[in-house]
Amino acid sequence: MNINLRKANAIQSSIHDAINGIDITMSIEINEYQDPVKEIQEANNEMFANDARRMKLLQAFYNIRALVATANASCGISTNLAKAAFIEKRLQQLSSIASQKPVTDMQIIKGRLDKIKARDEKEYYGSRDTVSTSVVGSEQIAQAKAQIKDLRKQKQKINDENLDLNFKTEIPLSEDTVKVLTDEGIL
Repeated sequence: MNINLRKANAIQSSIHDAINGIDITMSIEINEYQDPVKEIQEANNEMFANDARRMKLLQAFYNIRALVATANASCGISTNLAKAAFIEKRLQQLSSIASQKPVTDMQIIKGRLDKIKARDEKEYYGSRDTVSTSVVGSEQIAQAKAQIKDLRKQKQKINDENLDLNFKTEIPLSEDTVKVLTDEGIL
């Protein structure tokens, strides 16, 4: 049986939920009216049967995971994910530049510095002796914003391509995996 990568992801989530839903009880309460040997044996049998179910589901999960990883690498999804991660990090970097205020006009900076130089000692106490300004020019901010816009388009294109590849790319499930998943009501 073949399934696409999108379905494989959903199945992996269902397997994970099924594993978490299997009860593994390692102790019981026995009252004076019960046969302790029988009760302990039944609880032991149930616990190990449930553990066997967990093991089969875990095998199915990791078989699917390995097949998905191989398919992701061969169809280009892994490369696309790396590209998308790079773009996301670059967007974060550029956002700090794009959100800056532009450098203050040089005439204003020079005027403020001249004013600081010209003040006498009485005016100096408690006053700032520096001028603060951004170092990023308006054109640089505009360039950063343009790069952000372009990178977002590239990222959307990659995401669309991955979505398409997730539907088109299929992996083969073994008969054993299909049986386990069918028995557990996942398929």
